This record gives sequence, structure tokens and C-alpha cells, in this order.
Amino acid sequence: MKKKSIIIKESEINISLLSKTQKNIYNKITSKYSFWETYDFLKLIYKNEIDFSDIFMKDLFHTLIKINEYTSKVMSVYNYTYFPRYDDCSLTVAVIQINSSVCKILEVVILNKYVLTVCELEKLIFASLLIFLDKSFYHCKFKYPSILHKYTEDQIINEYIDVINSKNDSFEFISNILESELKNEAEILNSNPKLLRILNSKKNIYKSNIFKLFF
Repeated sequence: MKKKSIIIKESEINISLLSKTQKNIYNKITSKYSFWETYDFLKLIYKNEIDFSDIFMKDLFHTLIKINEYTSKVMSVYNYTYFPRYDDCSLTVAVIQINSSVCKILEVVILNKYVLTVCELEKLIFASLLIFLDKSFYHCKFKYPSILHKYTEDQIINEYIDVINSKNDSFEFISNILESELKNEAEILNSNPKLLRILNSKKNIYKSNIFKLFF
């Protein structure tokens, strides 16, 4: 298979060159998550003209949007439970930092594995995402969207997961960024005991009817 290089560009995204699916993703992200790491990650893909398949883009960003919604729901439960002061932004800063970890990890994967084919890179991205979600305590109550389950059963993705977890030299950079972001998450949670109590509680975040999404 032909190898595809990733070249960093500073030019603006040319929306007219995007497929219908890609335009829909772009509009969804920019309308609601323009200040989230999700938007920066999307720009990285489009500016570098990485020819990911529409199915991959749709599934990946559907999952990332669900992760963002999860973070908004965690924030809602926190605010309903503890009624923080209006000017207390500590929780917002904490959860946004943790939420950003997912895209930061995927950005590192893209920027370091330019010698892979696009198909191989798609598999590696989902492998890295699944490892992080599995090991992240913050995401312990995150409910996998149905489309994500097909990737958990993909043989090639599971082979990548095994290789990454074995800290193989070829993928050591992924192991390193995963460990770094998980360590950062643990430090944030340890310094925010109220947030940690919410994640440790038996409360079902998805079934609560108190949600008011803040973003």
C-alpha cells in the first residue's frame, strides 16, 4: 500500500474541498465545541489533508462528541451537588483539562506515525483511544456509544492494543503520552476531592434528570 506523509501546514481549512460527511462534522464541532480541544484536533486533520475515510471520521468524532457530552454531564452533577460559587471555575478548568487529554493523545499519534498508511493510522488511533478510555478513572462512568463497540472487536486494533501495552519500541511514544496524560489526570483528581467523590459514587450520571449542559 502507498505510504502517505503528513505535512504540517499553516493555511486555513478549505471547506469547499471537504466531503459532505466532513462538512457535517466540521459544522457540528465549530457550532458547539469551538473552544474545546476537539476543534483543534479536527483542524489538525483538515489542515494536513489526511485522507481519512468518511466512516472513520464520522465514528471517531461521534465518539469524541459523546465524550464531550459526558464531561458536560459530570459538570452538571457537580454543580447540582455542591452549588459552587459563581466565580469558582476550578471544576471547569479541571474537567476540561482531563477532557482534552483524549485529543492530545490522538494528535501525538498522528504527528509521530506519518509513515503508516491511512488505514493503519485509523486503526492505531482507535487502539490508542480505547486504551486511554479503559485506563482513565475519570471516564469510568462513560458509556461507550454503540459504534465504538465494533472497534473493540476489531482484530487489527486489538493487535495494536497488545503491542502498545507491551511498550514495544516502535510505539513507545504512545505508551509515554498515555502514561503522561493518565498521571496528569490522577493529579487533577487528587486535588479535586469533590469531583473524585462524584466519580466514586453509585450515582448514574446518564439517568439523572438534572442536566443542563453548559456548552
